[in-house]
Amino acid sequence: MMKFLEGRGETVSRVLLALAVYAAFAILQPGFGRVSNLNTILDGFAFAGLAALGIGITIIAGELDLSIGSMAAVAGVIAVQFAELGLILATLVAVVVGTIFGVLQGIVIVRLKINSLVFTIGTLIALRGLAFILSGEQTIVVPDLAIADAIRQQLGIFSPFSLVTIVMFVLVGSFMAYHRWGREIYAIGGGREEAQAAGISLYRPMAIAFGIAGGAAALAGALVSIKSGSASPNGFENLLLPAATAALIGGTSLTGGKGSAFRIAIGAVTIRFIVSGLSLRGAPFYVESLALGVLLILVIVFELGFETPQAKERLRRRRLARAPA
Repeated sequence: MMKFLEGRGETVSRVLLALAVYAAFAILQPGFGRVSNLNTILDGFAFAGLAALGIGITIIAGELDLSIGSMAAVAGVIAVQFAELGLILATLVAVVVGTIFGVLQGIVIVRLKINSLVFTIGTLIALRGLAFILSGEQTIVVPDLAIADAIRQQLGIFSPFSLVTIVMFVLVGSFMAYHRWGREIYAIGGGREEAQAAGISLYRPMAIAFGIAGGAAALAGALVSIKSGSASPNGFENLLLPAATAALIGGTSLTGGKGSAFRIAIGAVTIRFIVSGLSLRGAPFYVESLALGVLLILVIVFELGFETPQAKERLRRRRLARAPA
């Protein structure tokens, strides 16, 4: 458990931030803490959280996957097309496709020695085109809307969607903290040359990191599309920015090698608290964007302010200690 919550000071600061945001809106906005609203917040967390988890893992690896929105759109189309097989099989097909694509993407990036930003801009465009081809350039509808009822159920403040997301965070977080392959992702993100000198090949951690990103984006796209009853090739175009914001607010370092699934989850929840609270107060969408932008800037400035030489050296030692022997 201690490994899962590694970096306890930073974890506590993120939890306190989330609690402060929640408390502020709970006091200022009647109804914010109601079960129905918390259920809506967690459903929003499920969607944004999965995307944040995927992009956060690639950032920890020292890379960045810009294609998650397009991958979610492709997965949504695939899930709706296979909806007649049932919720589980349709979702599984979409997730397998997303994961395989992500793995291949990571391998190709290493093989070609190309910057992931450049490469995933290309796959972002290519996947969006694929979504249009698979959908016949139109929105497709789930043939039997009863399949969506399984996702829409309200289980107190939870739903099947949010519970699946929580399980996904626990699995990925445990893998990153406890498994040798997960520690390799931290190692290549914290010091690529040092990791390679220690005998760590880039292929496996990169394939796993991008595989997680592709699978998480596909899971989000599939479940949201089935829940809504339709999938559009234009869907999820605005997914990248809030996902990256959640990961960064959760303490994932843009320099790589630092972050955790738990803190990414806290970052995603914090964003949903802000969005829900402002929506209940009738604030226009641009106020939400402004608030999230200001919060992100404050978090980054806070982080940079505490990056003393001593802190950097402690982080470097921790990254090297993570590297598998």
